[in-house]
Amino acid sequence: MPSRFRVRGPFKRIVQIIARPLARHGVRPDTITYFSLFLAMIAALSLILLSSQALFAILVFLAGLFDGVDGAIARLNDSSSKQGAFSDSVVDKAAELLILGSIGVAYPSTDLLGLPVSLWIVLCIFGWLMTSYTRARAEGLGITDLDVGLGGRSERLLTLVIFSLFGLLLLGLIIVTALGLGTAAYRVYHYERQLK
Repeated sequence: MPSRFRVRGPFKRIVQIIARPLARHGVRPDTITYFSLFLAMIAALSLILLSSQALFAILVFLAGLFDGVDGAIARLNDSSSKQGAFSDSVVDKAAELLILGSIGVAYPSTDLLGLPVSLWIVLCIFGWLMTSYTRARAEGLGITDLDVGLGGRSERLLTLVIFSLFGLLLLGLIIVTALGLGTAAYRVYHYERQLK
């Protein structure tokens, strides 16, 4: 059963509006997948080179939005494939590493709550990766109630976007780190109960 905390619902119509004309013109889902990675790369560069949290936020939002568009195109054109699902998952992780890594590069000597930003980045990446890995491993073991926890990928990215728009990127980093670690821990607990 999908978590009631997911933010994909409100953006579903926007995703469909973007996806329909692209699908009609024969744009391939994997083209959009790699376009979303390109947007994440530009977001990272905007933060590192321009120190623009607002531009970073806009580009991260667009990267997350287009991450949903590729799947919508695949469904509209009935072109879903295992290869596409694999590429999408790998690109998602690469995009996350670019986005989070750029924060560490942009703020190399800043401390947050007594810890260096670099350590927050490591903790954040750990939480985000474990959130995805626990779900993938549980799915491989036959669990079907997978979409649990407060901080899915969309929720974490949107949180980072909102804080960045208000110039509070580093506070946002703390929040999404907690979201990732908390969601990963809850999923371990939930999936272990399901397996029993």
